[in-house]
Amino acid sequence: MSEGYKDRIADILNASVRIEEKTRALTKAQFLRDRTVRVALEEDLFRIGTAIEMLPGKIKKRYPDIDWETLSRAGPTGDDELWDVARSQVPAFEKQVRRILFDITD
Repeated sequence: MSEGYKDRIADILNASVRIEEKTRALTKAQFLRDRTVRVALEEDLFRIGTAIEMLPGKIKKRYPDIDWETLSRAGPTGDDELWDVARSQVPAFEKQVRRILFDITD
């Protein structure tokens, strides 16, 4: 596996952790009032999407159970959707991607 592959997985996991850290102690109402957090989440979701797009197709095929498409799309269209993605989809996706770390042997 190439270094680029490892870097992309690290990008995904790092952005996922940042999203979790930024939303952990927030209620949805607090999140909706905090533009700074919303913008930061949008940036991290963009990083995740970019990293997914840069992964080689053979890696995505090697892990067909991971839903690569959901977070590689354009992203949430509103604040409510952004909250839902940050609180439910990103943590589930991170757990799936983290499995890949166990397979990296080179």
